[in-house]
Amino acid sequence: MRGGHSLVRFASALVVCTLASVGCTNRTQSSNALVAELAREDRESRTGKEFKRTDQDRIDLIYNELANGRVNTPADKFGAALILDHSPMTFRDNKLVAKSPDNYLLGHYLAKAAMEGGYDDAKPLVAMTIDRYLSMTTGCQKYGSNRFINQATGAEELAPVDRTTTDEERARYGIAPLSKLLSQYREQKVACHTPQ
Repeated sequence: MRGGHSLVRFASALVVCTLASVGCTNRTQSSNALVAELAREDRESRTGKEFKRTDQDRIDLIYNELANGRVNTPADKFGAALILDHSPMTFRDNKLVAKSPDNYLLGHYLAKAAMEGGYDDAKPLVAMTIDRYLSMTTGCQKYGSNRFINQATGAEELAPVDRTTTDEERARYGIAPLSKLLSQYREQKVACHTPQ
């Protein structure tokens, strides 16, 4: 039943998120202090700082804020997207998989709403969240922002990149041209499964 509860929680949060992004967003409206605190914790935890709350704790709190209509400003949406983009992964049958890939998709919509609301720092996060979602579902990212550690070699590698995405599209979100990405990182040799 836990999986069903997560789906209901996700659907509720998505409806709230969609409704919030349709209305006029006042960029001068103060941000949600809890979302700002959680986003700060999320960023600092990536540098090795330890917090009492885990990634999952922060995600659960973000869902609560979304469900209660308290993620309204572009800054709030950016912070929520950042936290959702760091949803936990695990290994199954020696393959890295997302525990809740839909969190990345919800993060993408939040980042996009933040960008459309004038929050320019959200541009790369729009690409990163959809790349994370696609890497975890179809196996092939769109922009080239998603990298994984090869468990055999320890090298950081790009998840396979969709070659139909142009460098102009990448530039729109602050992502380097594909040739530059490929000069920095080796691309995983895994076939992409593009949905029909």
